[in-house]
Amino acid sequence: MNEATDRARQAGGGGAATDPGVGSPRKGERYRCVTCGMEVQVTADCHCEDPNMVHFHCCGKELRRA
Repeated sequence: MNEATDRARQAGGGGAATDPGVGSPRKGERYRCVTCGMEVQVTADCHCEDPNMVHFHCCGKELRRA
């Protein structure tokens, strides 16, 4: 793991929380940080084998679908 990932895990209480309703990000979807308002837009579908994997973090928290 890299340093940024380690810091994010520590800030989130030691483990990444998952939102099982989010699934794999799809092209066109937007995700927003509830703390600072930073937002990302997905430009290509995710093809991860684990749809419950946490994909995006900011301010030590998982981004929420906007």
